[in-house]
Amino acid sequence: MTDYAAKNSRFSCSGFETAMYTDFRIGLILPFLILILVVLGSPVYAAENGIFSGRVADVSGNPVAGAEVFVYRSANTKRPPDFIAPPSGPEGEFSVTLPAAHYWTVARLRKGDEKFGPLLPGDKHSGVPLEIDIEPGETLEEEFVIADLEETSRLLVKYDTSFVRVEGTLMNEDGTPLENGYAFANRTEEGKRIPDYVSAWTGSDGKYVLYLPPGEYYFGEARIFPPEKGKGPFHKVKVDSDTKNINIIEDK
Repeated sequence: MTDYAAKNSRFSCSGFETAMYTDFRIGLILPFLILILVVLGSPVYAAENGIFSGRVADVSGNPVAGAEVFVYRSANTKRPPDFIAPPSGPEGEFSVTLPAAHYWTVARLRKGDEKFGPLLPGDKHSGVPLEIDIEPGETLEEEFVIADLEETSRLLVKYDTSFVRVEGTLMNEDGTPLENGYAFANRTEEGKRIPDYVSAWTGSDGKYVLYLPPGEYYFGEARIFPPEKGKGPFHKVKVDSDTKNINIIEDK
């Protein structure tokens, strides 16, 4: 055998051995992959999960596309979520598969790229986390209503003569005006997920304006929307006519 033929023979054998070794490894790994797929697709495994689905709407009941439903294993919703549903579809529909457990859920629609942190003007939120229980093999359906400050103020009739104007300043304990906050008013001290009435975001002067039907209210302030659970209101105010200088001190 010439040197050239010997070299080619060695090259061919080496390639054959490599191919045989590759086939051998695939032969070992493939059964394990098949086993994993069978286990994951088995009814027993699927039964350990449930489906959380539903709809995201605005305060007028219209579907909201592009909203995200965040799912948490604890009540601490200020951290990154444990699960996130794909963005809601054209009809506001969403769906996510979850392990059977108890969860806290919120829906959000942000204008910017940030997924976490305080809401900014124009961002929308569903309010206090909704607690859900996912049962094995079942589908749970819920509807989230998201809103921003302007929508939830519910002041479409603010120019109605039956409404009175209430204004003042948000400030901290030393009298410094609070910027990027808002005032809100509820008819009951217990409060709600979404306040009955809210102002627009305050500027550097801390000034706010609320338009309210005459009556008795509980006033509060916040810097994120909706207010945190247990956040006020703390100031009881009776409103009969246009009123100024109803100042609200920040609650620490």
